[in-house]
Amino acid sequence: MEREVILAVDIGGSKYVAGLVAADGRVICKEKYLWSRMSAEQVTADIISAMERVIEEHPEMKISAVGMTIPGLANPETGMWISASFMGIYNLPIGEIVGRRFGLPVYIENDCNACALAERMFGYCREAGDFLYLTVSNSIGGALFLNGELYRGFKGNAGEVGLIHVDVGNGPDGPVRVAVEDCASGRGLANGYLALKAGEREALPGASNAPGGGTERCSLPVSVSCPASGGAPDGVSIARLAKEGEPAAREAFRREGIYLGQAIAACCAVLDPEVVIIGGGLSLAFEHYREALCEVLARELHISTGAVPPVRPTALGYDGGLIGAAALVVRGMKR
Repeated sequence: MEREVILAVDIGGSKYVAGLVAADGRVICKEKYLWSRMSAEQVTADIISAMERVIEEHPEMKISAVGMTIPGLANPETGMWISASFMGIYNLPIGEIVGRRFGLPVYIENDCNACALAERMFGYCREAGDFLYLTVSNSIGGALFLNGELYRGFKGNAGEVGLIHVDVGNGPDGPVRVAVEDCASGRGLANGYLALKAGEREALPGASNAPGGGTERCSLPVSVSCPASGGAPDGVSIARLAKEGEPAAREAFRREGIYLGQAIAACCAVLDPEVVIIGGGLSLAFEHYREALCEVLARELHISTGAVPPVRPTALGYDGGLIGAAALVVRGMKR
């Protein structure tokens, strides 16, 4: 007997996942892949190949529609993948291509917006009308749920939290501020860890390195350029080292919390969310930067403790993106 399911594709900057998800958010099957080559043509071919494999391996399933999460900018109305500069993709009509190939309705959306929608449908925020969702992975994205609705903004670009600038310390010409994506994404974490291992650390004159004291900041850790791809560790490796007590790994995560705390505080001061959800790969290491993040958040907001929103990792774990792709279909089929 055929079961009706959603063919979900979670597209990431370094990997992609294809699988089948039930309408209630249960993941039936999934397979993770790495990109064979980074170009619009090859990315499209890889995605279609993975989708074909899912269909071939599960002939007993009836697929109702396709949901796809898109890194970067997307137009859900036209199915256009507008841009993902770090992947070299611009104006790719991915919805039309996939729809024509499989003869199914296709729903696409920015990955962070899709994850926020999934959190609203299936996660911690089923009863929350106002919340902020952050994806912390190879890059940093954000999504806003306001008054019970996903807020996309005038041009659909709302929630680009990764572009918020945060203080990373003092340089020769005064305070240094960089985009939080450059210092707290997965690549920023790796860059900071490598620099700490190499001993490239400067203490702020007259300031404590521990977060939580007055308006002191963390020391300037590193150059914030992305390290060469050859020797950069990933978040999983650094989290394992932090759990084992390695000082450089623990300090790298402490700084991760400080930087994210500043960005989240800026958002909370404007939006007053009920809760903040952290998704993406680095949400799985939340225990290692929770304390620093929460201390900075409480200090930066300068308001009563009861008004500081709780921050918690996504309830959907590593499958948040895949479930987010399915959530797009659930929402779309109801309209």
